[in-house]
Amino acid sequence: MKKQSILFLLLVAVIGIVGLTVAYFSSTTTFENEFQTPEYGTTYIEKFTSPDNWLPGDETEKTLEVTNSGNVDEAVRVKVEESWISKNGTTLLLKQGDNVAADIHWINEDDWTKVTVDGEDYYYYYYNYKLAPEETTNKLLDKVTFNPLIDATTSCSDTVVDGVITRTCNSDGTGYDGATYTLKFTIETVQYNKYREAWNTSIVIKEEKPHPGTLTLLEKTNPISINTYTDGNIHEMYTFEQAATKQTEALIDYRYIGNDPYNYVYFNCDSLDNQNSSTCETWRIIGVFDIEREIADEENLGEKKTITETRMKIIRGNEFSSKMYWNTSSSNDWTSSSLNQFLNETYFDRLDSAKSYGLKFLSREMVDDAIFYLGSNNTIYGSTEQIYSFERGNAVCGACNGDTNKLRWQGKVALMYPSDEYMVYAGGVNDTCYTNPSNCSGDNAKKGWLYNSALHNSYTWFLYAASDKNGLVFHLGGVGNIGGDYVNISSYLVRPVVYLSADIQIIDGDGSSGNPYKLTY
Repeated sequence: MKKQSILFLLLVAVIGIVGLTVAYFSSTTTFENEFQTPEYGTTYIEKFTSPDNWLPGDETEKTLEVTNSGNVDEAVRVKVEESWISKNGTTLLLKQGDNVAADIHWINEDDWTKVTVDGEDYYYYYYNYKLAPEETTNKLLDKVTFNPLIDATTSCSDTVVDGVITRTCNSDGTGYDGATYTLKFTIETVQYNKYREAWNTSIVIKEEKPHPGTLTLLEKTNPISINTYTDGNIHEMYTFEQAATKQTEALIDYRYIGNDPYNYVYFNCDSLDNQNSSTCETWRIIGVFDIEREIADEENLGEKKTITETRMKIIRGNEFSSKMYWNTSSSNDWTSSSLNQFLNETYFDRLDSAKSYGLKFLSREMVDDAIFYLGSNNTIYGSTEQIYSFERGNAVCGACNGDTNKLRWQGKVALMYPSDEYMVYAGGVNDTCYTNPSNCSGDNAKKGWLYNSALHNSYTWFLYAASDKNGLVFHLGGVGNIGGDYVNISSYLVRPVVYLSADIQIIDGDGSSGNPYKLTY
């Protein structure tokens, strides 16, 4: 019994030892996960030279742009602080009475939103669009002007010598003369998807900047190096270098020329969701131009300022079926003419007498005011280039009594210029019609798309008056030539012209007659 017990104990011990030394399968793997952060970068582009003798009326160039130089989408805002410190060290108001002392010329205000802060004397400009890598904002401003209406603050003393009184006045150091004006910009950027939290703002910064229809057209424009009609794409716009005139500096226009350009566009539609030939009128695009208009100046209440925008100029595809007088009185002053009143009131607002063809609500929303030039000429017609310079010249209509304020008119609906009609013959399309519009006729005239050969026995009014006669206005003749007639003796056809708003977009179509451009806003 003892032997068995000893053996059992030995077996237990051996089993125990085996249990302690047995191995198990195992494996160890290490993972290295690298998180690479993108580069975040912003470049500020400023153009400014500090003036040391800033006089009232002086304009100082000052520009500011922001470029995303990194790899992260950004939101941008600019904090603006202004201060005036007098010569004796006191803080001055930004205005002297109703006159702002330093007039900052903000530009591209459709791209920036101004936000004031309650109780603070600073304000922000938010860029309205996400700034993707390598993109640059539009300029926020371009110049600062010392308001010429600001008065110096002086103290005077009199001295009397031998009965002669001499008054001496010097700056007393309390006003804007001798003062220092500081314009401080603090540029802030943050990754786009966190701008609301970071800045605690309800401002909406859009994902993408709308692509204006003007850019869509300009991207296809034939370059300025093309000299003749047959050298390039005959369907797209051509680039024209226009010489300086009495009212405009040298500029560049973009126009459709020839007989078959791709400039058809649906307009005056029932709906923007379903644009076709049965729900819309078909208009034609004359071209793309830099157009001025006056708007309210938010910085100076009660004042106006002039802005320049790149806009499409379009013309109704055909004339109204009924003929009209240019003016029911004998005056060739467009600013007070009956046709002006009809187009900008009855036709534009689609009143009773124009319900069959007036502008519908959607179209009215697409049109902005524009400044039209009303320069005149005598009965010597001249070449197209001469007519263009006359339209923008300093001669006023015969009935305008020398009033140069009537060289420009701001409104929504007008008529085509003679230059619009005859520029289409440039670049070798037809030299007769281009160099001598008074001789344009027949087969020559038919080479230009604006001339409607189906109405070759009719006449169409131009926005162009004679300077040497009170009632004479120019028109497109029945055979395609330029002619003239009196405003209330003959009634002619009318073909409305408008400038679309700068932000109108092209969403479909190629501009051909079978596939006109479709618009939205």
